[in-house]
Amino acid sequence: MLYLDIPPTQLQRDALAAALRGAAAAMTAEEAMSVLSNVAVELPGRDDLLEDAVASSDVADAVRGAALSTLARTAPTRAVTAARNVRDPGEQVVLAALTALGRLGEPSDTGKVAGLADAPETSPVVVSRARFARALIAHRFGLRGQEEPTPLALLSDPGSAGEPFVSTETGATRASVTLAAVRDWAPEVSAESHVVLDITCGKQPTHLVLRRDLLDAQSQKRLLSAPAVLGYVVSPNPQNGTLENGTLGVALLILYQPSANGVALRVTRTTGEPVYAGTMEHTADAGLSADLYAVHRPGAPAGRIRGLVSEKGVEVFGRSTRTAAVPKRVPERRPEGDPSNTFVQPLEQHHDKPPYAEE
Repeated sequence: MLYLDIPPTQLQRDALAAALRGAAAAMTAEEAMSVLSNVAVELPGRDDLLEDAVASSDVADAVRGAALSTLARTAPTRAVTAARNVRDPGEQVVLAALTALGRLGEPSDTGKVAGLADAPETSPVVVSRARFARALIAHRFGLRGQEEPTPLALLSDPGSAGEPFVSTETGATRASVTLAAVRDWAPEVSAESHVVLDITCGKQPTHLVLRRDLLDAQSQKRLLSAPAVLGYVVSPNPQNGTLENGTLGVALLILYQPSANGVALRVTRTTGEPVYAGTMEHTADAGLSADLYAVHRPGAPAGRIRGLVSEKGVEVFGRSTRTAAVPKRVPERRPEGDPSNTFVQPLEQHHDKPPYAEE
């Protein structure tokens, strides 16, 4: 989101409400949403405006979706209620509602999630997001009896061709900022419930936030008996800057699920696409050990991640390449009016990102 600096005289409730409907000459709906999404700006009644926009049929679908996404950051409980109450929504509202219910809703919201995706014209994107929203609710609440994870094709270990990385201890200030960024996505996270590690591979720092009860042998057994969100990967938003100006955000989720074939461990984007996958083992002597490999997907560099967890602490290390092992898909230049959606494969795609960063 690009934040705009709007004169205070224009930031009155009625003016913002009109702008969200596209009925203000001095401000567009996009400009109004830019102000409302910037929590650094003090705006009395911000959440009321956002909630009204989500529910208003005379507000554009894209604006309603953005309003619901912002409300999920500023007032999570109200966002869940708004998501439950959406009626006849367009696709952007549906996607925002699915995201809000997946990360903030209750087990009882799985019915609403299914309902949002149950329409003849539902797109594959909505179907996929609904499936992930249900899975995320199951992982957040440890709901057993989930469907088996779909097998994934994985890239091979990059070996010595990969750049090595290793986790290091995070300072108190950096950990506090990182946890605050995670709370924008998962309000229940705190320094009491999670630990923070730094990982540097290439130029961009990455921050790993893991559940603290993984370090306790007694808690491990309870935690690992059902699906769980084990942690988050946090990185700076490349469009907004660095850690110092508070632009961190959750990039990836670490999801655990017992399965008939052992343990499924996946690192996914917040929209559900898997980036890394592998297994985890537990031994009485060594504690937990996890091995993850990059998922075979367009634009993916090869990488291997090894994680060790015991009462002594957490250590994460591995190797990652910078050059994509699988070429990134690039849309073809199409003649005007051609509705086709084909892709060509570039010869090579270079990456300068750490192993956990989103493509």
